[in-house]
Amino acid sequence: MRRPLIFSFVVALAGIRITSSTSSPEGDVFTEFAMNLHRAIQLVDTGENILFSPLGVSLILGMIRLGANGTTLHQIKQALKLQGNQESEEFPGLQKLSAVISEENKEFTFNLANALYLQEGFRVKEKYLHSNKNFFKSAIKLVNFQDSKASAETISGWVDMQTNGKIRNLFSSEDIGPLTKIVLVNAIYFKGEWKHKFVPDATRLEEFKVKRGVTAKIPVMRLRLKTKLGYFSANNLNYQVLELPYKGDALSLFLALPSQNVEIGDLEKLMTTSVMKDWFTALNTEEVEVALPRFKIEHKVDLKGSLLKMNVTDLFNQNCDLSGITDAPNIYISKVVQKVTIEINEEGSEAAASTGMQAAAMSMTNHSFVADHPFLFFIKHNQSGSILFMGKVTNPDVGDARGRDVESL
Repeated sequence: MRRPLIFSFVVALAGIRITSSTSSPEGDVFTEFAMNLHRAIQLVDTGENILFSPLGVSLILGMIRLGANGTTLHQIKQALKLQGNQESEEFPGLQKLSAVISEENKEFTFNLANALYLQEGFRVKEKYLHSNKNFFKSAIKLVNFQDSKASAETISGWVDMQTNGKIRNLFSSEDIGPLTKIVLVNAIYFKGEWKHKFVPDATRLEEFKVKRGVTAKIPVMRLRLKTKLGYFSANNLNYQVLELPYKGDALSLFLALPSQNVEIGDLEKLMTTSVMKDWFTALNTEEVEVALPRFKIEHKVDLKGSLLKMNVTDLFNQNCDLSGITDAPNIYISKVVQKVTIEINEEGSEAAASTGMQAAAMSMTNHSFVADHPFLFFIKHNQSGSILFMGKVTNPDVGDARGRDVESL
């Protein structure tokens, strides 16, 4: 039996450093994909803290989609919730996001880069290369995957550069084999300042309830500001949602915090596209006392298992149809990896993501948002609705975010 060629791709995201909208149809598509991906990751990833980029995964699947046919194409389109036949019609929000990124914006830094690394001598269809270059602005690079160490260093070096040094050593020689023919890489880097910065002198060591009976001492930032806040309830589960905008208001960090007696997993089960749409319409501008841990997370996700849970199966077996990429037979995907880091502190951010639920704002005179127990977060591009980064914090101490001045706190 002929051994299959191995087609592998990886997505890398830079970390976020955080220091002290109206919904659209394409935004709904982005949100639905993000919710489905989050649910799938939860099923296969048992880490305390979880971090991933729905945007990065959707871009890589979009790059694959340009060369997929048959059932393989159908599964990708189903996962991405795509409509239409033309590539430009299927990524309506990406044009808006790309326009913001391409503008000279002094309020924040956002770099998005894609690359295709091809085995020297391996024949790839010109149409596929041109489509990736024209639509995704992908760089086309030739390497020799037979030298696994050199090719791993080359790709990792590109990711390192694109993410401003936040993602290092993404690939090792063990990740690349003699059958590897193509590697697709996506790198995202974001750095932004809070619209309302936290005051470093207000940061204090406080207890964070990791789980029942387990606490950790964490530097907690505090700030009183006017921002959007909402109180929600579903199935006897109460929680808050807070928006912290970045300078320029194009991007925002959203935090979802369950009440003290609610497990974070129960809140995750409630999250759907319609629930998140309710969040954005029901938030009210309030004077809020915010207490947020300063933390740093680095997380590497093997996305193959998650995509299988989302019924993207043919990519990973000999039923894979990538005939739009090459005429070579027996091509399939071998690896899907994403590595993301995020750091939250007083200055800003630097990044290298139920049915019948009823939402209502409760009447309160004093508003507070105290994240002293597990919470969910995501960074959203407000115009397109694209979720760039999304994650869960159950133990801020794991990432060693105690910082430069923890000894003096």
